[in-house]
Amino acid sequence: MQYNKKQRTDLRPKYKLIFPVVLFLIFALAIPGNSSEDIIGKNKIIDRSIENGVTYLHGSQLPSGEFPSYISYYPEMSPRQYISLVFDTAFIVHTLNLIDNENTEEMVDEMKSKAVAFLLDTKLSHGVWRFTGKNQTELIPDTDDSAMAFAALVESGVNISNETLDHMLNYTTQDGIFYTWINSDEWFDSTNPYYDYYNINVIDANTNANILYAYSLRNKTQSGIIRYLNNIAENRLFLNGTLFYHSPYSFTYFVTKDYSDGGVRELEPSLVNIRDYLLTTQKPDGSWGNDLDTALATVSLLNMGYEGQHLKKAINHILSSQRKDGSWDAYAFDIWPPIYYGSQELTTSFSLEALIKYRKMAETDSIEISE
Repeated sequence: MQYNKKQRTDLRPKYKLIFPVVLFLIFALAIPGNSSEDIIGKNKIIDRSIENGVTYLHGSQLPSGEFPSYISYYPEMSPRQYISLVFDTAFIVHTLNLIDNENTEEMVDEMKSKAVAFLLDTKLSHGVWRFTGKNQTELIPDTDDSAMAFAALVESGVNISNETLDHMLNYTTQDGIFYTWINSDEWFDSTNPYYDYYNINVIDANTNANILYAYSLRNKTQSGIIRYLNNIAENRLFLNGTLFYHSPYSFTYFVTKDYSDGGVRELEPSLVNIRDYLLTTQKPDGSWGNDLDTALATVSLLNMGYEGQHLKKAINHILSSQRKDGSWDAYAFDIWPPIYYGSQELTTSFSLEALIKYRKMAETDSIEISE
């Protein structure tokens, strides 16, 4: 089944900075800085890009409340096929909760309401979720989707118990590291076509980072995960991606999200290596290769409080690579070999997160935005 989104027209007006031709301002503009006129113009460019991205997401959301996801045999996500997932919608809700733009407030509230209803409808017993929601019952629940759906609901102000967090504690190592599969007999038996696969207790670093974020929203410490993630960052074991996430920038995103949005300051030892990796792998055009990795890397820098030239180049690249319909190109975010998963909606969400977080510091920053 192929889900085809409606093509949207370019809602963005042509924009041009107009400066009074008086000697004082000519002199002022000759000096690098961030005058009030510059700041207003830059903020408008970012605001316009955010509004266009929000408009795209609003037009893409399905009646069920989910945002479309796709599978492909190629990381470029072409050709691709539609699939219904909990995962993408949970991530997009995180971004929607960051948006503070009066021009998009009605659209954002509508999207959040529908997405929350979708997440609640796909919740299973014990407060857990499977990758495909209530579809494909041969797939068992997992701690990754459960953590992210729980976090999305908490961030949206839903009155939800800690049942999810309590139940996931049954699936940990002695060192406090979480397994991916919620593989009790309740969910599968030997007749399941994936029995041998699910019967193995696999561990993924990014899954654990997502779990840590969920616990952080309830101010619950998971010291085993913290030690585990700090060790991975210290020894740069994330450079080839993880079991279910093939990009190293997903690890930098999740860990810095835990540190910044989740307030897990014990992850500070990880930041030095993550920062060095991000700064040394950025390309001359300001990107990290594709739109998704660029968004993930940019948000990672923002989460660490970095404000240097690398960030400015990244923001300029994000602004310049936005498509006319308000989206950014799809690229694979996660993988269940040999299948890749990703969407324009997910890339757009991470790109918007970068712009939203940058916008909050833009009034005192001196970025040079290209139109």
